[in-house]
Amino acid sequence: MTTLLAVLRRKFLTPPLEDALFSTRGFHEHDEAARDRLEMSGRQAIVGFGFAMESSDTAETVTRLETLEQEFRGFAYEGAAMALALRDALHPGRHGRRNEDFLGSGRGAAHIYMAYLGIGFTVARLPRLLWSRALPDVSRLPDHPSLSWFIWDGYGFHQAYFHPDKWIHRQHVGRRYPWQVSYVNRAIDHGIGRALWFYNGADVDGITDSINRFPESRHADLWSGAGLAATYAGGVDEEGLELLKKYAGPHAAEVALGAVLAIKARVLADTVTAHTELASSVLCGMPAADAAEITNRVVIDLPPDGEVPAYEVFRDRIRRHFTD
Repeated sequence: MTTLLAVLRRKFLTPPLEDALFSTRGFHEHDEAARDRLEMSGRQAIVGFGFAMESSDTAETVTRLETLEQEFRGFAYEGAAMALALRDALHPGRHGRRNEDFLGSGRGAAHIYMAYLGIGFTVARLPRLLWSRALPDVSRLPDHPSLSWFIWDGYGFHQAYFHPDKWIHRQHVGRRYPWQVSYVNRAIDHGIGRALWFYNGADVDGITDSINRFPESRHADLWSGAGLAATYAGGVDEEGLELLKKYAGPHAAEVALGAVLAIKARVLADTVTAHTELASSVLCGMPAADAAEITNRVVIDLPPDGEVPAYEVFRDRIRRHFTD
């Protein structure tokens, strides 16, 4: 039963749907169909956010999310995880527990890739004092804890999506994070690469130009993020995907790596679309099921986190599949 408090949470904390419009964000409109598709992705995230803000528990949230269109449902789960992270951060004593409940099993666990991105999105909006309260204990979740690096990917996406002048044009690099890990900014660049897909309206020429303006040392991670967005969010046809692979040049394997992660996210959540199969064929040279299976093989016997995080070892094993 929806309470007055739940209604007020949704009313005052849920962003307006207009926040996802290109006209609101000042993004480049290359193609009307691509714009509509990418705007729908953002709007579905906001819808999922609203569901989680208003629902009395995670079971109710999942029930409502499952009524949404399958192709865009992952974005709604991302939005729901954003909201639950915010509720945990603002609720003394909860400290990540709502997302632990949400992602611990069932349909929430199936969308863990997108949910981690959503948690990072919320972290970017919180004072650093509250960051630890928004984060779930990843050791309690069913997937390998290394996937929690997607939280920083989500953080990077938020910063570039909402502050493109600073994070895209001026190519800002964060230097003060609570966890002094050298890999943080690389994970953030994965998210910035995804944001470039939206910022340029899926225009491959524009994305290539944007990436080339960054220092060369950042290109690989940015191309990886662009490959993930092109595969998961879509917005281009076969010709556009071929151009993306071509323009990536020496970083084509990074694009394939990003595509594999997007495909795995959709296969795990049972939201594979015709575009998923097309992107897998063009960017990875194989059916989506085979691309997703790569992640199942390379995750075996990952080393513990060290100077190089286990997540990057996982990524490198996928990358080498396309370079060896």
